[in-house]
Amino acid sequence: MPHTVTMLWKVSSLLLAALPLNAVAADQWIVATDLWGNTNYQTLQLEVQGTQLTGTLDGDRVSGTLRDRDIRFTATGNDGQVYHFSGRIDAARMQGQSDQPDTNNRAVRAQHAFSAWRVPARTGTSAQRHVFTPVDYSNTFSADRAPVLVIHPGDSVQTKTLDSGGVDEHGVTRALFGNPQVGPFFVVGAEPGDTLAITLTSLKLNRDYADSLDGVVGRLKTPRIAAETTGLGKPVRWELDRVRGMARPKDASGGALKRFEVPVKPMLGGLAVAPGFG
Repeated sequence: MPHTVTMLWKVSSLLLAALPLNAVAADQWIVATDLWGNTNYQTLQLEVQGTQLTGTLDGDRVSGTLRDRDIRFTATGNDGQVYHFSGRIDAARMQGQSDQPDTNNRAVRAQHAFSAWRVPARTGTSAQRHVFTPVDYSNTFSADRAPVLVIHPGDSVQTKTLDSGGVDEHGVTRALFGNPQVGPFFVVGAEPGDTLAITLTSLKLNRDYADSLDGVVGRLKTPRIAAETTGLGKPVRWELDRVRGMARPKDASGGALKRFEVPVKPMLGGLAVAPGFG
């Protein structure tokens, strides 16, 4: 049955490369390059010594210069292909143009706009607990949605979500139906191919009712059952006893369901990462 929940979860430190970065010695940036209307995201690690830059771009070697706020760097792939970037840094943002091999003809160069944001360094050495109140939601798992929170391995997050219809704990519609999601949360150090271990430490109801339908799912309807269930499909309101952890149909005041109730076991409907490029 759909319901809204308040949850607390923790990101485990299974990432071998997820150690906190030293903000002085190295910076981590997330680079977004516009490839003919398609955004390609890459992780840029930069170290600055004077005006000289060194680092990696998704593992490829990087070298370049930083003079005042003007930045220029080149990434060289294992196949020898080179990717040039030039732009300007404004606080925690970077913007500019890139010169890259054409995706169909490596002998031809193509120019693409890019932008980047600096990943905040961890403050302190211990894991942190974040309290996050969402203001909007997403019905898709998309890398193009900006992170709502940056967290590190070992951190925990307390937040709340909506029911599958997009309704909050006050009965107000806040998002489109279809299991709207909270997030995304950016996990520092996570790279494609890594395993993220999420521990749900607490999951609680945050309102006193839930809704469901009295129908039967289509794949279970044999011809006989289909004929007998033509009158079903109506909404059913449930009363939730959050103290006892029980649920009962609101209108079951008499008949066979007069004393019917079931234990409530809240579950998180969806938890995933955004798909990769392409």
